[in-house]
Order: sequence, then C-alpha cells, then structure tokens
Amino acid sequence: MAGPDLGRMEGGRRVQGFFPEPPPLVSVITAVYNGGETLERAIESVVSQTCPRIEFIVIDGGSTDCSVDLLRKYEDSIDYWISEPDNGIYDALNKGIAVATGEWLYFLGADDVLVDVDVFKSVFSRRYDTKFLYGDVVYGDTGGIYGGEFTKRMLTKKNICQQGIFYHGELFKILGNFDPKYPLLADWAFNMQAFALGGTKPTHINVVIARYSLAGASNRVMDSAFAEDRLGLIKRYLGFPYYQWALFSRLLDQCRANYKKHVLGTLLKNHSRQEKQ
Repeated sequence: MAGPDLGRMEGGRRVQGFFPEPPPLVSVITAVYNGGETLERAIESVVSQTCPRIEFIVIDGGSTDCSVDLLRKYEDSIDYWISEPDNGIYDALNKGIAVATGEWLYFLGADDVLVDVDVFKSVFSRRYDTKFLYGDVVYGDTGGIYGGEFTKRMLTKKNICQQGIFYHGELFKILGNFDPKYPLLADWAFNMQAFALGGTKPTHINVVIARYSLAGASNRVMDSAFAEDRLGLIKRYLGFPYYQWALFSRLLDQCRANYKKHVLGTLLKNHSRQEKQ
C-alpha cells in the first residue's frame, strides 16, 4: 500500500479549522492506495448519508494515480485526509484511529460502498448496550448476504466482515490498535480479542450495511502470518476449548480433502475406465 516518498499532504475540513459540535457519533475511516477507479463511489456513499453526526477520515498511502485529486475534489465533505507512505492497510487504519473522535469507528474499504443513504441513520436510531455492533454485507456482485450472528466457535473458522462492524472507540483504548504483523487479517485477530473481552457484548443487528468488494487484497492474497498464528491466536484469546475445536475441525477438513482427492478420485478414474471398456 506504500508508494514512493512524495512527501506529506493533508486536507479536509479539520485542516480548515472546522470541528463538528457535538462530537461525531460515527468516525468512518477509509484506507486507500491508488484506488482512484473505485474511491469516488466509496466517498459518495459516505458523504450522502442522512445521519448528521458522521466524521469522515481518509488515509492515503502516497497514491500516484488520481486518488489525491479525488480527496481534494471532496475537500469540503471529508473531515480529514492525509497522503503519505505507510506500511500497509492496517498501518493506515491505525493512523485513522489515532485522529478519530467519534463514539463509534467504522472502516470502509476504498472499493466498497454503503448500501444506501439511510444505513447509518437506521443503525443508530436506537442506543446499544455493546462495544461491538455488527450487521451483514452484500457479498460482491453475487447478491448473496454474508453475515448473521457469530459465536466464538464460528469465529475460529471464519471472520466477521469488517465492512459490517461498528467498533466502539473504547475497544481500541482497551485492546490497542490492529496488529500490522497481519497485513490482511489483523481485524480477525482483533475481533477474537473483542469477543473474549468481558463487557464487550457483541451484538448482531439484522441490517445490511455495505456492499463488500471481492476484488480486495484479502480475497486475492493469503495472509501467511495469520495462517501460521491462527490456532495460537484462538488458544490465546478464545481459550483452550475453542483451540481444541479448531484443531479438530482442521484435521477433519484435511481428512475430507484427502478422501475426496484419493478415494473419490480413484473411484471416478476406475468408473471412467470401465465405461471406456
């Protein structure tokens, strides 16, 4: 996500001396690097929200395409943006966390969009006794919905889509920021910590929040550091019983894969030979 060192540029309403009052309810943080083809759609989906108390922060990794031009175009609608080299997606998001002032933090990818102009207004039409609020997302262009209520056991096998989550700001004060050791799945590690933390009370709402792009890096490249540490993270944050479950589940998946490859594969080959005879 880091680009050549072109120096630091920043802008937005905060740089112009405008600070919203009362404090924002939701800080929307977007990280981008050379995302000019999709960034404008993401920006428009945020600035068109009917919920009045939104703070919009964009962290650019030193883009060399039209991304910074787009940030300047929406200068009067973005609260704060900065463009400088960074060390990846989660380094950028951590920069956003550091300057966010909202009660809740929400992370929108530069190639993702909110589903409609009223989604934040709908979500925050009531108060919640939770520090981890999450809904569902539309899964790319498939039209399918990814989400539902998660348990700790489910979290050992798959992650909650970040574009469906609202994190209370207190979580980052208690747990710290995203761990940049995991370049693509640091949010999964953070979500494990959040589910394990007493008082978090993760709460699912039956609301579709965003349209999640399948073109993102996490869908194209493997996070090998997370894959190597996953079982250890489960054991550390969710506890030994869930570690045992995850270990058993992985062994079961391997057995199924081997059965399909060797046993069923051999049966299909023999059947094919018999038909040819």
